[in-house]
Amino acid sequence: MRGSRIGVLLVIGFIGVILSGILLFPGAWATFSPALPEEEGGAPVNASSPGLVPGNDTALLSEPPSDDDRLESLIAGASIPLLEVSVEQICSLYDQDDAGLQSRAANMSSLADGYRAEAAALEVSPDMASAYAQFFVALDEYAAAGTLLNGSTPLNRSVTDDALDHLALGAEHLSEALQECNRSPAGNSDAPTVPMNLTGEPALLFPGALQVGERFRYDDARGENAASLIVSTVTSVGTFQTSGTKPTLYTAAPGNSFLLAAVKASHLGHKGEGVNTRFRTPAESAFTLHYAAETYRPLKAPGPTNRGGSYSAVLLDRHESVEGFLFFEVPEDLDPSRAYLEVGIGKDSPVWVLGRAP
Repeated sequence: MRGSRIGVLLVIGFIGVILSGILLFPGAWATFSPALPEEEGGAPVNASSPGLVPGNDTALLSEPPSDDDRLESLIAGASIPLLEVSVEQICSLYDQDDAGLQSRAANMSSLADGYRAEAAALEVSPDMASAYAQFFVALDEYAAAGTLLNGSTPLNRSVTDDALDHLALGAEHLSEALQECNRSPAGNSDAPTVPMNLTGEPALLFPGALQVGERFRYDDARGENAASLIVSTVTSVGTFQTSGTKPTLYTAAPGNSFLLAAVKASHLGHKGEGVNTRFRTPAESAFTLHYAAETYRPLKAPGPTNRGGSYSAVLLDRHESVEGFLFFEVPEDLDPSRAYLEVGIGKDSPVWVLGRAP
């Protein structure tokens, strides 16, 4: 039970960090769960006429919330239900309550899918891109834990340890998302707005960006396994087609093309004292493409295609690797030397510039 106890402690620690973040970050939570004003004596004021001042029939027109504000509220609001179900799952794991684990696993996956759909509908600014990426990675981890515990896989030590790893990583990335919100202009109304630069380029944000082909090395969340990530090649196409008996043709919208970035993740070796020799590679949603003051998200992995395989998150054991393409729909005239691919890996966010300046 040593690995399981360590996992429990990790998750509880991350939960404490997140709850502290919510306490230090009341603005987003207030937006998500506004309280009604009270009259003298504690009775709530009639809230049926929002925007009206008592004694004044003139409506106060307020600026509608931006997608950055909506994302901030979504992250703050999602944290409580996700943490609640995480704590329940941890208790069931510790008590070896398999029935309880399986009954709540579907709820965990459903929560993650619902929040993912809400977030995917938002068009956030570059200031919130990191929070957006961290939130998606957190949701992927919670969904993965739900999948492991839903009863389709026999529960054993390896499965429960993997589930705890996903819960710990989910809580960690959720904490990072909250902290990123607090650091962004949307989460700090007193902070001055700093332009990306005079031409809207992200270059000044990533002065030490890696070149295509350069390796980024990192350790997993528990420091037991060493890993690496490489963006190896970049290409652009107008169409691609899935393989198989029922192929699907993808065609870029007029004026757009598909940018394909080949990503390779490798397990470099186990170096800890624990028994867990596997780690999960970053999910597709952890990647963000920055170009000309805009951000782009990868398409959902289409599977094998006539251009090559798709990159998706997997569990790797010692000395294993996985490679595939991330597919982005971008402007047709995109200049790779001004495009940057960022990935959120725990507290690290390595960035690659996708082409060399002429």
